[in-house]
Amino acid sequence: MTTHAPHYQGYLDERSTHHVKGWLRDLNDASSRLVYEVVLPGEAGERVLASGTADAYSDVLVQVGVGDGGYAFTAFFPAPLSMDERDGVFVRPAGSQHRLELAPALRTDPPGVGGPFQGYVDERSVRHVTGWVRDLSDAARRVSIEVVLPDEAGGEAVLAHVSANQPNDVLRQIGVGDGEYGFFVLFGTQLSEAERDRVFVRVRGAAHVLEFSPQLSARFEPIHHVAMDIVNNCNLRCPFCVYDYTDTKKTYAMSEETFRSVLRLIPFVTDGNFWLSCLHEATLHPRLTEFIAMVPREYRHKLFFTTNLAKRQPRAYFEALAQSGMSHINVSLESLDPPVYEKMRKGARFPIFMENWAQLLDVFSTTPQAPGIRYNVMAYRSNFREIPELIRILREQKRAWQVEIRNTFDGPQIASAFRDEEFLSSAEWAELAEALRGYHPDEVILLLPPGGKGYDPEDRAAALALAPRQAAEAPDDADLLPASTEVPAGESQQEWEIAEGPVPRPFNLRVAWDGTLNVYSERVRNPGEPPRHENYFVVNINELEDPVAALLALS
Repeated sequence: MTTHAPHYQGYLDERSTHHVKGWLRDLNDASSRLVYEVVLPGEAGERVLASGTADAYSDVLVQVGVGDGGYAFTAFFPAPLSMDERDGVFVRPAGSQHRLELAPALRTDPPGVGGPFQGYVDERSVRHVTGWVRDLSDAARRVSIEVVLPDEAGGEAVLAHVSANQPNDVLRQIGVGDGEYGFFVLFGTQLSEAERDRVFVRVRGAAHVLEFSPQLSARFEPIHHVAMDIVNNCNLRCPFCVYDYTDTKKTYAMSEETFRSVLRLIPFVTDGNFWLSCLHEATLHPRLTEFIAMVPREYRHKLFFTTNLAKRQPRAYFEALAQSGMSHINVSLESLDPPVYEKMRKGARFPIFMENWAQLLDVFSTTPQAPGIRYNVMAYRSNFREIPELIRILREQKRAWQVEIRNTFDGPQIASAFRDEEFLSSAEWAELAEALRGYHPDEVILLLPPGGKGYDPEDRAAALALAPRQAAEAPDDADLLPASTEVPAGESQQEWEIAEGPVPRPFNLRVAWDGTLNVYSERVRNPGEPPRHENYFVVNINELEDPVAALLALS
């Protein structure tokens, strides 16, 4: 039997004051897994800081053709080293004098880099990479990152380096600091798919490589959502509505030309986030189902809209929805008790709602791959103790894939009598939260008021005292809009604040019935306050030759 002396190959890729990382194999026996030692030399001799088997799998090794990729290792030290000690550490195969070479792009942790770090790469396409990272030891610090493309020879190219300082509304909503930890990098040239799959992101000057999100997307979708309204009105006047319809005297419908102009965005929008309705009732548009049919079939899974099911519809309407290929439909209701339903959905008739609902469920239950049904329920004193049973019925009998229980976005358009009579107190919100605690967040979403703070007795007194002064000081809507924006005839505009600083990416877009496009963000300035709508850019989409290029050109 002939034996061969080992022919070692490998590199030390990372060497910090806390750890080392690299790979090691025997070229004469590719199936073997080698034991390694991490060694710190000193005046009193060598000290082995760690040892193990180099048998971890590495995608990078596979991509560059290093066997089956199962030769990687990571070892952590029992205690942090000094910078001088770090620079003396080496790795060798156990029982050998062979030392692993230092990689040409050895990563270390120089002073001032910080950490530990938290973050993910959320998207990695042939055109871009996006994600977020923050320094857990210093929430106010903005971390610099670099986007790296390894080559097949073991080297690497840095495609870009930027500061992860962009606002990200999703991070804000889930409470990750101030949310300004995002990065969005467009590549100078389009990569191949093989190159895309090798790209990674690390903290600049450090050894920390960002993990890939469990939902990593390989598509180029720089737009998080398009919150569009194809009409400017609603058929109901719910007493809790976030929108003030006082000045809305006429219904305007989006033209086909404008709709097709907005459709230029849909390939670049994330799944289920191209809205046909945001504030208003899409079923008032006489061509709703025609508009849905105009969307290329391969993009229909990005569509959804919200409806109150208050307008009587023929069966053919529900059949068109069932066969549409849309992501889902949101259905709004508060109660199965007719008086409570009609109180909350002012202008609706409970029998018509039930007739529409029965048709929707019947048609969807007999249509393969029909859109999902998601229910939105506002919580008030009239219905909050009914909500647990309502959720059970929706989930067990009404095809609910998700139920969302919401608090109210309070505003001056809400009558003080309704607020006093119906808004839940902090204790009532806590009671509701306890009743729904057993549901998984993917099944039932409970949107509590900020900080769980309800409308308590002291708030009622403060609201009464403040109301006259607020009415006197409230600015006109037009004063809050950029000078280039016109208020569409007969429609009250949403209040916007002009924002400064980096534009949040991925982009959040609002498109009105007339094509007015806003790039916006929802920012909570102070704990307990509702979000403020900040506008970064406004234009009519019909005026843009290439709307995606215009968005990407924003600083």
